[in-house]
Amino acid sequence: MRKTLFIGLICGLLFIAAGCNNLVSGVSGDVQNEPILIKKDRAKELDVELNVGAGELNVSKGAKDWIEGSINYNKDKLKPIVKYDYSNDKGEVVIKQKNLKFPQIKNVKNEWNIELSKKIPMKLSVNTGASMAKLDLRDLKLKQLNIQAGVSQLEVDLGGEWKESFTTTIETGVGETTVILPSKVGVKITSQKGIGEINMENFISKGNGVYVNAAYDNADVILNVNMEMGVGSVTFKLDN
Repeated sequence: MRKTLFIGLICGLLFIAAGCNNLVSGVSGDVQNEPILIKKDRAKELDVELNVGAGELNVSKGAKDWIEGSINYNKDKLKPIVKYDYSNDKGEVVIKQKNLKFPQIKNVKNEWNIELSKKIPMKLSVNTGASMAKLDLRDLKLKQLNIQAGVSQLEVDLGGEWKESFTTTIETGVGETTVILPSKVGVKITSQKGIGEINMENFISKGNGVYVNAAYDNADVILNVNMEMGVGSVTFKLDN
């Protein structure tokens, strides 16, 4: 986390100086479109890793194949690399930039729109640099979720009625994070606070940075959320 926080602090200054809007406006250079497609195969489980340098990331359900979408970018260094390996009933997906070093933010367009299948169990890892990220993960078959965000405006939607328990780990550097969690299944949040503010809406404090929702004590399905924050604010709220 120290490394993530250090990178976040440095890039946060660049991010604030340049302004978030420069990620998507004032773009120079020809915009190229890279279709993303991971076709269905015999895999019974997916490991999915998304690594974004600087830009926008939108993730949602809806893919008819395992993964569908597109990436629009205007710098050669932002051209995505897509890898897929299948072995022993498991598919491993990595979609990444050539590196996660932060390019010059001004006049950059790097927009990821990714749809995931809700038909297959998956472990999902998301790593972002200077980004605006919206992750609508309702109705997916998540087995595990890991998020590392450097400098970000991050929204994670985990609302809905989950059928199986899983663990989510979120590490943030600099920025604002909102996490939406279910009210009808159990939720346990364990937070480690940095230099920032944590807002808990309608959660019950158990002390020592642990919070639960009203459904937790009698729940058969539990979402465990481990939160490690740096600078900025994090808000946890229920889906209704």
